[in-house]
Amino acid sequence: MWHLLLAPFAKNGAPFDITLKTINIIFCTSAMALLIFRSPFPKAVRYILPFTYFFFYHYGVYSRPYSMTMLAFMLAAIFYKERNSKPWRYIFSLLFICLTTAYGLMLSGGLCLVWTFEIIAELHKGKKLAFFWKDKRFYSLCLILAAAVCILLMIIPADDCYYGGVDNLRPLKDALLSLEDYGTVLILPVESWSGMLFGLNGTKDYPSLYIAEAVIGVLIWAALIAVTRKNKKFLTFFVPYIIMAVFMSFHYMSAHHIGISSLFHVFIFWIMAEQEGGIKIPESFVKIKNSFRSPMIRSIIYGASGIICLMPVVYSIGASYFDIRGECGTSKIAEIIKKNHLEDKKILVQWSVKYEEKGDNLFKVLEMPSEHGKVLENRTYLIADPVMILPYFDRNIFMNFNVDCPDDLYMHYKYKEDVQAAFAKWREKGLPDFIVDYCPLDEVYDEETLEGVRYLPVYKLEYNIFFKLDFNICYERFYIREDLLPEYPQFKWIDDPSGKVYKRK
Repeated sequence: MWHLLLAPFAKNGAPFDITLKTINIIFCTSAMALLIFRSPFPKAVRYILPFTYFFFYHYGVYSRPYSMTMLAFMLAAIFYKERNSKPWRYIFSLLFICLTTAYGLMLSGGLCLVWTFEIIAELHKGKKLAFFWKDKRFYSLCLILAAAVCILLMIIPADDCYYGGVDNLRPLKDALLSLEDYGTVLILPVESWSGMLFGLNGTKDYPSLYIAEAVIGVLIWAALIAVTRKNKKFLTFFVPYIIMAVFMSFHYMSAHHIGISSLFHVFIFWIMAEQEGGIKIPESFVKIKNSFRSPMIRSIIYGASGIICLMPVVYSIGASYFDIRGECGTSKIAEIIKKNHLEDKKILVQWSVKYEEKGDNLFKVLEMPSEHGKVLENRTYLIADPVMILPYFDRNIFMNFNVDCPDDLYMHYKYKEDVQAAFAKWREKGLPDFIVDYCPLDEVYDEETLEGVRYLPVYKLEYNIFFKLDFNICYERFYIREDLLPEYPQFKWIDDPSGKVYKRK
């Protein structure tokens, strides 16, 4: 749905940055307005939640479909209370969730499954089960089932299509024996809010932090189960959430998806708060509270709880500060190409390469044959930079991006393609005039072609990628072929001309 929404603007030449940010802000603002003005939470909660990390920064600043997911969940929470008397509003809000993300499909499916059993139990109790077909809820559920099946058929990856989960495919026995995956299920509720174990590059290798979050995760799981059972919403919480948590843990999840767990928590507490009498506190909670008689211990517990609850706001402040202070993304490369009118030159862009040795493989002078580690795999179907640069142009300007269909400005992810055939098509265009980021050219061109060829870095882009308080500093270099340097006096060789290997610190 996100792509369908963007398509008319993209095809009619709307400015990339302004359009994307405007659409994202509209959805985020609408979602947070509903949270502030329509939710049943206390004022403090309503005013703090919009400034937590996922709601404020990750889904508010990152322009992704999850801003739509936020709005969809707020609508579903509003319509849940009258789902039995006015089912169509609730069903369409769940359908909206389905259309925004695959995880939304899982959560909506789980909610509908629980609701179906509730309806069956109600009809059976009233001895009306034989007349289920007269119930309008039956038709609304049939609609979302049909829509969900269609969506599922559309999003199932083709056999030759790469996606993140491909790297996690493994025998069922190995998956079931993976303690790390079970640990991910435990810490997911923690990571949804205050956790620091996940980053944009996966899980951090901090055993002590992992153990601490696992312990806190067990406590949160126990608390969620106790509260939802007390408020007769256990199945409504557990069935959808465990489906999503297991899929995330055992198959595929990125940092961008963790906030969906936060959204579901808000949804569950919203619908419990709207019940008669509000959220009921389990007796066990009262007993535990009364067992801590010491004022000092109570102060410590309240203080620690307050810090944990406010950490998501701290993450928002930190990420916003670093975002404002530094460069984000590769739009500067597009600016350089436009400013110097290089659109018609032969520009090669970095593709995904797996090396035997770990390292940055960045050189002050790109001389061939280069000194990079042994190449284990060339993944020419994964060329990410063009996807972020080409929206600033009206055509494909890269010589090695989608050579079979150059009019397509998106990645096809066809990982079963013939790499050598792709290299042959690149070679037909000759040596590149410019290179975006380091490329192992000796994988593409033979030694004779590269004899005496050098590419000099004339611009180094430093930009940041953030996730909570974890930020990665990334570098990309823009190279020019040495014999072309006199034609572009505006470019200067930015490094010491000694040709030594540049090691990123």
